[in-house]
Amino acid sequence: MNAPLRVLLVEDQEDLRELLADVIQGTGAEVRTAETANAAMALLHEGYCCDVLFSDIHMPGTLSGVDLAEHVQRTLPAATVILASGHPRFQLAPLPGSALFLQKPFRLNQFMELIQPRP
Repeated sequence: MNAPLRVLLVEDQEDLRELLADVIQGTGAEVRTAETANAAMALLHEGYCCDVLFSDIHMPGTLSGVDLAEHVQRTLPAATVILASGHPRFQLAPLPGSALFLQKPFRLNQFMELIQPRP
């Protein structure tokens, strides 16, 4: 049996964070949540390894979702990195490496398609 997918979900909107966490857990995946990139970075520095990082780009704190994505791509190169924003992609700075982009608001099925493990 395969180990459950480990998802690090970073979102400052509490309602959205809780909804997405519930949906992911419903698939049997393990979810850790953080409301800021700083809190997520602390989890990673404590040794948490994720298979998928989902993060909003603009959040309170000193780190952005892009900072977090760059760190995960350096330290966990096999992880899928998904960045989300309410701003259209053309208004944003270039995304790091192989990061995927999800425009807010999004549908749950769009979100779930992105976090599914790649063969």
